[in-house]
Amino acid sequence: MVGWRNMKEIEEFAGFAAEGSYDSIPDQVKEKTKLAILNTLAVNIGANSNPESKPIVSVSRKIQNGELPIMGSGITSGIFGAVLANSALSHIFDFDDTHLKAFVHPSAPVIPTALMVGMENHKSGEDLIYAATLGMEFEIRLGLALGLDETYSQWHNTPLCGTAASALTTSLLRGGKSNEVASAILHGLTSLIGSTSNFGTMSKSFQVGRSAAEGVVSALAAEENITVSPKMPETFAKLATKGFKEHYKLKEITDNLGKVWNVMDNSLKPYPCCVGSHPGIDAVLMLKKNDIKLSEVNAVDILVNPVVLALAGNSEPKTGLEAKFSIAQIIALALTYGKLYPEHFIDKEVKDPSIVTIRKKIRLHGDETIERGQTRIELTTNDGQKFVEEINRGNRPSAELTTSDVHDKFNHLVNPVMKNWDEIWNFFEKIEAVDDLSECRRLFS
Repeated sequence: MVGWRNMKEIEEFAGFAAEGSYDSIPDQVKEKTKLAILNTLAVNIGANSNPESKPIVSVSRKIQNGELPIMGSGITSGIFGAVLANSALSHIFDFDDTHLKAFVHPSAPVIPTALMVGMENHKSGEDLIYAATLGMEFEIRLGLALGLDETYSQWHNTPLCGTAASALTTSLLRGGKSNEVASAILHGLTSLIGSTSNFGTMSKSFQVGRSAAEGVVSALAAEENITVSPKMPETFAKLATKGFKEHYKLKEITDNLGKVWNVMDNSLKPYPCCVGSHPGIDAVLMLKKNDIKLSEVNAVDILVNPVVLALAGNSEPKTGLEAKFSIAQIIALALTYGKLYPEHFIDKEVKDPSIVTIRKKIRLHGDETIERGQTRIELTTNDGQKFVEEINRGNRPSAELTTSDVHDKFNHLVNPVMKNWDEIWNFFEKIEAVDDLSECRRLFS
């Protein structure tokens, strides 16, 4: 076990973040973050078409009145309510992003925080990109340092790591020096939020929003010099890994800092469901080119990494939310419809007799030698023919989305909610040129 008894890695990352600037980030990293911002806006705003957004918006408004937009809802709140709601909405569809090795969704706790804090403090588009980049980078590195995955851990890594990442992001945008940024991170580590038990419920996204809002509180606590123990990194790690093999490595937080940008390995999601199912969906899209009729399917065998079964091995989902964590349902949907969107993950589809028939023909197999970003599918027809497809992306779950892909996703999700969707896209596509983020409030009024 590597100890966490001193906080030199936290201090080093905080110093690196506080002393850097937009100009110090490589161009390709800036572009990656900007695309993540556009992707987050798509899923954040689009989530308002889902009835599950309404109670989250209501809670956030009850927490605090204010003038910051809960984007796409037509409702405003104060900083805590707006961060909570926008962060939670960004994760409702499970259509945001994933760093597969760290097992976190980097954008949901960070980008809505950066945007709301940036608006409130009249920061620039460059400031937004910088703070979001450093926040996501820290979240990923903290996830890598813990080394947890949901094969055995019941922590939901995104809110678990997201509070400290949101705290860092907030502190940067409020002008925190290195000591304040470090203190904000430590305060963020005092709040352990999120359980995999909530997968398939509304609390999966809500706990992400709570972690982001708690990050804002952590940054404000640091500003007011509320003291916090420097032992918090060790305490946080021990609590997070309690009952498991303690294999965390603090050095991951600063390893090759400034030379290696882990945000470049963050994958924007092409499908609104468990990321472990994405290679399987792509394999099905290839199988469908054989023009196999569903009535001719006798069996479908799916080989995946065991962690994918731990996340999405539910073969009998009862709701659309549970369907997002059911490989059997996801593959049945893909065989039926092809490319999948949020409208496919509804209660009606779970109960559809034709989907249920296909789902019952699907057999799941776990294999430790299979990568997390790999799936092998063997489809057998009634007359004994076998069709096999395999996708292996290693530690990437999906093909890289281009700007055009994200634009199409943005249109699909935002257009039904806000008719000025193209104006919003154009504003944020050139966000680095914006001097005052408060200008974007008009887009959501």
